[in-house]
Amino acid sequence: MKTIRPKYYLDKRGHDLFWQFEHGYYPAMVAISFCYLNMLNYEQRAGRKTKDPSDDLDKARTYFTEYELLLRKRAEGEIHDHGLEKMLDYSDFKARKEIYLKRLDRIEQQIKSGEAKYL
Repeated sequence: MKTIRPKYYLDKRGHDLFWQFEHGYYPAMVAISFCYLNMLNYEQRAGRKTKDPSDDLDKARTYFTEYELLLRKRAEGEIHDHGLEKMLDYSDFKARKEIYLKRLDRIEQQIKSGEAKYL
């Protein structure tokens, strides 16, 4: 089975989101849901964006493989749901929104100025 994990998704340490999911950087439920929804997204898009569905189906398979791995890691206690409540909490969203939007502006500026290739 062909999997797709392009290098342009790597951070400055050489890690992609899958690596971060596998090492508990995000709550397990979020990581698992991310993979599950992307599986469905690429499955539904197959043959619509391009006539050849192969690329989208390979992406769906990639997310399915990661989904399976994360389910196993969660079942075995290797990854957890710590931080999930904070991620879903709306009480301080206004402050988090401001911080996040400033972060996006900073990233855009760094990329446009050539200051940062990998963030």
